[in-house]
Amino acid sequence: MNTSKMKIDLCVEYYEQTVSKLLAEYQQQGQGVTRNSCGEMYERLAKMLMLSADDTLDIRKNDYMTIKSDSGLYSLNNVQVDWHVYKDNDLKLIVECKTYLDVCYLKRAVDDFETIRKKYPNVPAVIFTGQNAVGKNAWGYYNEMYDFETFVVNQTKKRSSKNPIYKTKDNLDLVEVNNFVNHVKGLLNVN
Repeated sequence: MNTSKMKIDLCVEYYEQTVSKLLAEYQQQGQGVTRNSCGEMYERLAKMLMLSADDTLDIRKNDYMTIKSDSGLYSLNNVQVDWHVYKDNDLKLIVECKTYLDVCYLKRAVDDFETIRKKYPNVPAVIFTGQNAVGKNAWGYYNEMYDFETFVVNQTKKRSSKNPIYKTKDNLDLVEVNNFVNHVKGLLNVN
């Protein structure tokens, strides 16, 4: 078994172990705590998978950027998405992670991507999500109008509020997981 496959297997194992504990957490601590745990699980999973592509990456959270307005008179000092991925101090990728993606999360992610691109014009952007809740029309609009990739990594692609991941313990779609890892490798020119 090759090293990359072993690393991906460890990521899947992490997900399965974490998701298996979420229902008990929900029953003991409530929905807010579990919602936060789900979000952290997908963030950590994305980071682990990126490191399986290249373990020399510098993946930063809370990497706040200052972006100036076109006139230079104004600036935003707190621009960031979940992960800013650097290699040799060059920003190579920006990643927003979601348990599920709905249209307001999509709109915010795209806006953040576009704001960051004012400083880093060609940086690739990815949305990494467990499930998708965006309607066909909105999905089509944002995919046509903006440059980003999306990886929906659960087997159940469409979100159902009646069947949250902490109840269903939905498995990962290993093809999509590998697509994400290969996408990262492609951006980094890693074999």
